[in-house]
Amino acid sequence: MGLSAVAENVARADDLGTAVHSGVNRLRQTCGGIGDDPRLTVAAQRHANDMLRNGLDGHTGSDGSSPQMRIADAGYTRVGRTGEIVYWGTGSAATPSAALDWWMGSPAHRAIILNCAFNAGGFATSWDGNKMTAVGDFAGP
Repeated sequence: MGLSAVAENVARADDLGTAVHSGVNRLRQTCGGIGDDPRLTVAAQRHANDMLRNGLDGHTGSDGSSPQMRIADAGYTRVGRTGEIVYWGTGSAATPSAALDWWMGSPAHRAIILNCAFNAGGFATSWDGNKMTAVGDFAGP
């Protein structure tokens, strides 16, 4: 992949992460929007990149890291509770709306998104032109 294609994919990944965050906020109407915390975004981006690069589809990183470890490593240490949502899709399913639909169809992921105790979040995607991974990390008191 040429340098311009890499730059285009990075820009698209940033746009997709913003779209995921906006979509989560639309779903949380009864709670109000969730604040964007750059440290949680770093943790989410680390895992989204790891998932794409290493073919992962769960919450454990290729280095054995948990969501809580990645959140702490990113500098977010005032954590009472955390939650993480992950997604990967290919082709026409590699979109923020597909991720949001899948999460809302999963009781465990839906519960995290709609948990009003979470007041901070970070959302990120990684995209290679065909496959998209998306991660949302949530934290609250």
